[in-house]
Amino acid sequence: MQASASDPIQTARLQAVLDNEAVFDLLRGVALLTGSGVVADLARTVVDAPRADLAIAFNHKQIASKLWLRDRLAATATAPLGRVLICGGWYAILSALLLDDGRLGVTHAVSLDLDAGCLPVAMALNRRHAEAGRFSAVTEDMYAFDYRTALPFDWVVNTSCEHIGDLRAWLDRLPPAQSVVLQSNDYRREPDHIACVDDLEAFKAQARLSAIHWQGELRQRNYTRFMLIGRS
Repeated sequence: MQASASDPIQTARLQAVLDNEAVFDLLRGVALLTGSGVVADLARTVVDAPRADLAIAFNHKQIASKLWLRDRLAATATAPLGRVLICGGWYAILSALLLDDGRLGVTHAVSLDLDAGCLPVAMALNRRHAEAGRFSAVTEDMYAFDYRTALPFDWVVNTSCEHIGDLRAWLDRLPPAQSVVLQSNDYRREPDHIACVDDLEAFKAQARLSAIHWQGELRQRNYTRFMLIGRS
């Protein structure tokens, strides 16, 4: 591909292709070095479904929060996770991490998000799991999704509780005593964070779960993330 110096749009496109190829090669090397299937999947996604905000979705704070959830869930769950629904799943990075972890026993992960633009990226990142019949992505509003008549899920995960105006009302849409993992934070700088909490006690009061099996907080540079594992 050649770009004329007088064609800035074509030059920018060429640079984007070259940048993606460089990132692809870098990530393939890291995947080989670490043996990480998720990194190898990300390398292909950079080429197959390039999105500038993949860098945001995979930043160290996002990944730290998801690894924290994965590891605490592995330590808390007393049986294989089975079917897992992740609400507000974005690019389905959490799905990829859960499906790639042999400790968890995830048979199928469904990533649910309102943004239709997330679906092709989610499918690209989880392509090998989708081909194995273990992953699917759905574009739908979490408030409209019919949790009670859908094929039952063993776990429902929502790491975006700071976006939910009435968390308890949303939880009441789930089947009774549904196993859940919830995360929220105290980061009020984002306009979409309409339901932040100041501490873990406030989060527990907001959720009013019927049972809590584990609770904790993860301090980040600019905010603290809170997590509850229990039943709706």
